[in-house]
Amino acid sequence: MKERISRRDRISSRSQKKDEQSPKKRGFKKVIFTLIALLFLGTGAFAAYTFFNFYNSTHRGYKKVDYLKEVDPNFKKFSVLILGIDMNDDRKAQGQTREDSRTDSMILATVNKDKKRMDMVSIPRDSLALMREKNDENNNSAYFYDKITHAHAYNDVKGTTNAVENLFNTPINFYVLINFKAFEQTVDAFGGIDLYVPFDMDEQNANGEENTVKLKKGWHTLNGEQALAFARSRYYDSDIERGQRQLQAIHALIDKAKSLNALTKINDVINIAGDNVEHNLSTTQISSAIKMFFNDDIQIVSHRIDGYDVMYNDVYYYYPRPLSLLYASSALRDNLDLPLPKAKDLLNIYYQGHINIGLKEYRITDLLPKTIYPEVSLTIMSHGDLLTNLPEQLTREDLKNDITVSNENRPDGNSNTTNNNNVDQNNTTGVGTTNANQNTGVNNNQ
Repeated sequence: MKERISRRDRISSRSQKKDEQSPKKRGFKKVIFTLIALLFLGTGAFAAYTFFNFYNSTHRGYKKVDYLKEVDPNFKKFSVLILGIDMNDDRKAQGQTREDSRTDSMILATVNKDKKRMDMVSIPRDSLALMREKNDENNNSAYFYDKITHAHAYNDVKGTTNAVENLFNTPINFYVLINFKAFEQTVDAFGGIDLYVPFDMDEQNANGEENTVKLKKGWHTLNGEQALAFARSRYYDSDIERGQRQLQAIHALIDKAKSLNALTKINDVINIAGDNVEHNLSTTQISSAIKMFFNDDIQIVSHRIDGYDVMYNDVYYYYPRPLSLLYASSALRDNLDLPLPKAKDLLNIYYQGHINIGLKEYRITDLLPKTIYPEVSLTIMSHGDLLTNLPEQLTREDLKNDITVSNENRPDGNSNTTNNNNVDQNNTTGVGTTNANQNTGVNNNQ
């Protein structure tokens, strides 16, 4: 009996101690549950705010257009033209608007989700291309050759996209117009990007103040102001090399955006884009493109367009090398699963030897024989660029040795920053400068 009482007492005693401890345990559990609930609520609130912010921002910069080509309904492949405009405070104060600005940088990219590849080419802004003015939109015989950077002033984004399509015979689905301020602020929001500076630089900042940005040769993590100066500098080398630095900067931005550190800055970047970016992508398309780059291992392949320097009536122009255009066009179209172009599908090649700068009589469809236009020699081309020596059409096997593929001026394993794929091009860039003050002369382009 005593043993039973003793056992009952022990059980009662344990039960009493448990009752005494339960309020503390219940309090601790409440704290844990509260923290978990707050975490879920906080995460949900952040996600809701991010979605709301993203939706508002993309709509703030969205502009519906009807002149670009329809995109693949499955959104597995698309092309986008990235345009950089310099609209700083000084230029605004002087009355310059976005519409009458010139495009300071142009990059055409094609993306293919199934191939996990993005091809992008920087377009030299002085490149000769066919364009027309806004008042002549209904006139197919009113195209003329001018610097491609001028197309924006002639007819805004529509003029530029049309000129780029004319140059590369590649359809454009989307455009993104970026104020350089957005680039600078995004780099800062990401905490800087890693870039290879090919030589010492002493540059101006975004406000035009000289000798304010000093960079040393080598790999560096650059802030927004430094990265912008790096990408815009053109007095040390050429506009072609400048384009390569811009491709390197975009590549570095994409790499940084895929890092975990960049994800924490998502709302900052969304706000920056909303204030400084114009585009024609829907919210769903932007979201799909972001997922594509974050979830798929997209290979980025950069290209460069070599060419000839031309002086015409004391004005400088860049004559894109025909073979470079043919390779670049073929690579861009191939990444969109389009047929490779024939050489004469490229208008600059079709009109070779009859490109009269400023003559407002050219067509882009229903082409007339080029011989009806005055014969003119703008430059002396290398043998491989003459129309009679160009391949009628490249093959996909040819693209395995694409002469336009570039390393974005980053050093290779031998610390060489030159584009090794172009060593057989006889250094056409910057060579063949011709003073073509007359519309006549020996035709060296046949």
